[in-house]
Amino acid sequence: MEFFKQRKNKRFSYTPKHLRDQDDTTKKSVEAQWEEVRAANKRKKSIFTTLPFLVLFLIGVLVILYILSRYE
Repeated sequence: MEFFKQRKNKRFSYTPKHLRDQDDTTKKSVEAQWEEVRAANKRKKSIFTTLPFLVLFLIGVLVILYILSRYE
């Protein structure tokens, strides 16, 4: 008897506008995103921001201050 059967729910294939834009980012692979991050970090590096350069610069300033204090 089909009289007592429950109807199946209707299925809709609607995606909101704000989720359509996110589909592009989800399609990218993890490796591609990692390469972008790695490339961005390589561009930011400079010789003046490395730790060995800063230590050598500080030692040089201290040596110059010591030498100049001897001339007084």
